[in-house]
Amino acid sequence: MNNERANKHPFSTVGDEVDISTLRLEDLYKRPVSDAVSPAEGILIMTSKIIEMTRMLSKCLSDAREPEMEVCRALAAEIHRHEKVLTPRLVSAGFAAETLRNVIRFPSRLERIGDMLESVLNCCSIKARDSVRFDQRAYSELDEVFEKLLGILYTTRDALVTPDAAILTHIAARTRELDGTLHDFRSAHWERLAAGICPPESSSLYLDIFDSIRSVNEYLEKMSLTLLGMVTGSADPAGTGTGNASEPRV
Repeated sequence: MNNERANKHPFSTVGDEVDISTLRLEDLYKRPVSDAVSPAEGILIMTSKIIEMTRMLSKCLSDAREPEMEVCRALAAEIHRHEKVLTPRLVSAGFAAETLRNVIRFPSRLERIGDMLESVLNCCSIKARDSVRFDQRAYSELDEVFEKLLGILYTTRDALVTPDAAILTHIAARTRELDGTLHDFRSAHWERLAAGICPPESSSLYLDIFDSIRSVNEYLEKMSLTLLGMVTGSADPAGTGTGNASEPRV
């Protein structure tokens, strides 16, 4: 890897790139949709809104309150609008063909993550509306899954600011670890259900949440591998991954 590649941000364009390392990351989710942001900044804002939505959803699963769920709905709508603005911006940004082939996927992948989080939000709404209860083990498992997912998301945000091969390799490893956790918890759920420990009426919602998180996890793995290929100059590994999600492989 030459020094030019090592020092160049994968999303940088000629002339109008801001220094995203100076942005206040904790406040980025509050930024409105705008076509005035650079490609790197726009992708970072989308990721920050996803982090905030995930953080709030982790609480809604145990205590679904309408104000918090409405904030999640608003964030989901903003994520969709960001994709509509950012994808055309990337197309016209003047990237080299090889770079564009990789970066053009990011807004769509982030939007698909938003779709999966909307599915979790829908589960929260149904759970509250129908007074569906989970057993205590299920709540503990969900807490662990969301803690791991948030850790991956925060690290992904850091990698979007300062892409580093070691960090990106770590993210890919963390997504594989989460995939294994999801598999183990699904198996444990079926065992509890067969033993009469967990309420049968909660099973469908619980598994829907896990399916959505599994898809989020696969998209995050694909993003980390794409960035890793761009940073290291290796062949694009974006088509690899856990291969378990049922969603289209964008």
